[in-house]
Amino acid sequence: MLILLRYSENLRPLVVLMIGLLLSAILPARAGSPPRPKGGETPNPKVIFKPVPSRPFVAGDAVQISTYPDTLSFLHHIFPIDDDGYVDLPLYGKVKITDMSKEEFVAFIKEYYQDYLRFPNVQVKPMIRASILGGVRFPNMYYIDPDRSLWDLLKMAGGTIDEDGLKKMRWERDRKTVDDNLIPYLQSGISLAKMGFRSGDQIWVRTPTKPTVLRQIRDFLPIISLGITVFTIWYTIQRDRLRRR
Repeated sequence: MLILLRYSENLRPLVVLMIGLLLSAILPARAGSPPRPKGGETPNPKVIFKPVPSRPFVAGDAVQISTYPDTLSFLHHIFPIDDDGYVDLPLYGKVKITDMSKEEFVAFIKEYYQDYLRFPNVQVKPMIRASILGGVRFPNMYYIDPDRSLWDLLKMAGGTIDEDGLKKMRWERDRKTVDDNLIPYLQSGISLAKMGFRSGDQIWVRTPTKPTVLRQIRDFLPIISLGITVFTIWYTIQRDRLRRR
């Protein structure tokens, strides 16, 4: 090739072009290929990190165990979780549930209570603490599923005493008002979790004011009417007896 370049000036550009094409085809292939391991070693496989199981149970809350269709089972109940994260189960005693996932707790129940469960259908659900106070029929602290709505919490408390109680509710956390207009939550029916409701929050309902005179008369009107009816019947009987004499 050098001889041809020396004696022929016309072939020089063609030869240079061919050499350039050859180098452009060889060099990228070598540059892109990964280095081979020395000594026949295989490259390290890609490390896959397994997700850490969640710990949904919180100290101070509760867990609901459902054993459908065996709803009469002694395990079909809501069990509180103490401050140290233990739940007191029948026939077993205390077990630390805050170190378990849902799957691990279900497996524990099925393994220990296999002689007491007629059906292997066991479900567990973390419950939160919700207080509803003031103008409701049963003010108290309730364990409730965070996927339930505010309507469900009101139903557990027996509903409001006053008709305007729904309009006069406020949501408090750590003695601070989170929201004092809960009508949009009732209208949408969203869950407590989507509301941002946390365990330990309170719902305060307006306590009914002292009834007015007209309302007191309206409340006692049926009793007054019943008394007048009884007196009229007694007076009629006595009058007929006097006439017969």
